[in-house]
Amino acid sequence: MDSARAKSNNGAPRWVGRLLGSLLLAGAFAWVMRRGGIAVVPEASAFAHVRWWTVPVYLLSLVVVHWFRAWRWDYLLRPVARVSTAKIIATAWVGFFAIMVLPLRMGEVVRPVLIKRDGAVSGSAAMGTIAAERVLDGLFVALLLAATLMFVPRLPLDGVTFLHVSVARVVTLGYVTVAVFSGALVTLGVFLAARDWAESMTRRVVGLVSPALANRLARIVGGLADGLRSLPDPKLMGPFLLQTAVYWSVNALGMWLLGWGCGLAMTPGQGFAVMGVLAMGILMPAGPGLFGAFQLSVFLALRMYFDDATVHREGAAYVFIMYVSQLLFTTAAGLGSLWFGHIDPRDALDELNPGQSINPPPERSP
Repeated sequence: MDSARAKSNNGAPRWVGRLLGSLLLAGAFAWVMRRGGIAVVPEASAFAHVRWWTVPVYLLSLVVVHWFRAWRWDYLLRPVARVSTAKIIATAWVGFFAIMVLPLRMGEVVRPVLIKRDGAVSGSAAMGTIAAERVLDGLFVALLLAATLMFVPRLPLDGVTFLHVSVARVVTLGYVTVAVFSGALVTLGVFLAARDWAESMTRRVVGLVSPALANRLARIVGGLADGLRSLPDPKLMGPFLLQTAVYWSVNALGMWLLGWGCGLAMTPGQGFAVMGVLAMGILMPAGPGLFGAFQLSVFLALRMYFDDATVHREGAAYVFIMYVSQLLFTTAAGLGSLWFGHIDPRDALDELNPGQSINPPPERSP
């Protein structure tokens, strides 16, 4: 452990660089908001029409969202190992917290690092399950967003900008994401089908330089493929997709209720649109706590349906309350899971430093 801690010190410059970069992004967005007439913390008058009872209801919806978002991971892990529900929930909630707070989405690898601690799941197989989850999530929400863009009426958007971003471009990007994630799903399927070939080619090509490295990389390739084994199994994909549908639907309906509670004349369809744009937007680099990408995404989604004055007033209150609610809930769930799961966050942070890698799985028997 001491050597691991020493390595973490060597990685400090990269951590500092990423943190400074994310802080610069956050500062730049705060400056853009101010230039656009939107305060990071809206004035009291923006909250005049808020139905405050909708805020705790929205927080309760986040419990459902987080539960199903975490629980469905079980169906991706089952072909690799059986993991207790308590461990899956605790590990996932810590991972969601890490994604929210660590700079430049470094938290994405926390879940696979933590789930492999007891050796039941290899790091590379865990990464494979996360890759499958990310692609299926992306395609699912992209299809939902495309449906809302086609069927939910919008305001005329020609020449409309908000915070110096073309709102019409959001519509174009919404359709593009369907093609991107569809291609990613096909790629995962090809990789899974060509597992033996991929391992063999890795050994042949890399083996020209280093047989030991070739065997190590081939085992990692095999482990990643292990994490994709649930994809062609309808007994696993059926429950996973059902829970995914519950997760995203409750998420969207919670956003719709909160929007109505903030004085916006939102429809459920517009709630799905806000959720879809937000899900795509936070894939971009952002400041700590996803600050910047989160706010810009929701503002752009609202501007498709409401005029500038409404977005600057009720919309600003909506964005602020939603962001604070998600940040507080994710933080509380993450810190609580660290305690409940007896998880030392340094176990993950040490392995995020340069020179560290996720251990490959052991050799498969022939």
